[in-house]
Amino acid sequence: MTPYVIDKRSGGRIKREMAVQVKTRSDIKHVYTIDLSHGGVKIGGALLKLPLGEPVELLVEKGSEHILFAGRVEREDGLFHISRIGRDANTFFIHIADSRFPEFVRSNYHI
Repeated sequence: MTPYVIDKRSGGRIKREMAVQVKTRSDIKHVYTIDLSHGGVKIGGALLKLPLGEPVELLVEKGSEHILFAGRVEREDGLFHISRIGRDANTFFIHIADSRFPEFVRSNYHI
């Protein structure tokens, strides 16, 4: 039995599965966003493995511009089915510490 929880974020919320890149100390990985918030982004990739606490950079393409945001792997969220690629993916939440990120999300996405 699960308790009834009111999801305050479900009304009118659009979840976007868009391609982004995550740059780690040793690699650049192509991943997909699953959910955005003002404090970070949930990302997923079929073979994605990221150590908790690792500093990363999120590279977002907006038109012809590439925007880089610094962050840290905060938690592993398990498997999630990404419709865009039609398969399950390992997911992680990246906390973005960059002060420009909340304004970027507010300006470009309905949260």
